[in-house]
Amino acid sequence: MTLELDESQGTRPDYRGTYGWPVEQHAKGQRLITGSGVAAVVVPRALSDTVLADLRKLDCAGPALGLPTRRERVTVLLAEADDFGTMQQPLPGGIRVLPAGSVVPLPDGRQECAARWLVAPDAARRWLPSLGAVLAAVSAVPVGGRGSAEHGIPRELLSW
Repeated sequence: MTLELDESQGTRPDYRGTYGWPVEQHAKGQRLITGSGVAAVVVPRALSDTVLADLRKLDCAGPALGLPTRRERVTVLLAEADDFGTMQQPLPGGIRVLPAGSVVPLPDGRQECAARWLVAPDAARRWLPSLGAVLAAVSAVPVGGRGSAEHGIPRELLSW
């Protein structure tokens, strides 16, 4: 008996095994399901450079994805979901915390995968920043200008 190996499987990152993230395989690739300790914050691309710089200054930079949506390209910041109650004030326009059960496509090594790491996860630094720290950095971004308009959660992140 001869078994043929699917070499594309060998190049796919093991997000579940390496980072403990709630990931599942799907016909379109790997996807993260929010909840179970992992949260996702959607930031308009126009604001994301400022937010990522602020998180780096606080030593709270975590994995960040660039994703195309039907309306615009967004940045999705991953965070530890255990402290959601720490945010008391409203978020700036266009920024949303995805509800538990939302689907976020992950880069899987395939060229056709639209998701790209802006800040790749680091196996040597497996922890995620707290959701409170991410929301504090997001809230510090001055409102107004490009990207501050109210947008709903991109539908494709809820049903991909």
